[in-house]
Amino acid sequence: LKVDRKLTQDITGSARDRIVVRGVIDMARSLGLTVIAEGVETPEQLDLLAKEGCQYYQGFLCAEPLTLPELIALVEQA
Repeated sequence: LKVDRKLTQDITGSARDRIVVRGVIDMARSLGLTVIAEGVETPEQLDLLAKEGCQYYQGFLCAEPLTLPELIALVEQA
């Protein structure tokens, strides 16, 4: 289940967004679903999401968008 970046963007500043994200994560976990948060840009966002039980994330904190040659080089290094 993906948590939209509109919710993750302000998770550190909005109690309302934190409550909604917590509810989404709890619901997904109770259904046995994997949770991925989109749009994670700061370590603070990642920390809060991890504390709520979010298993995966994507966003600029992980990596900036890559061109095809950059992606190929990255995969070849792995």
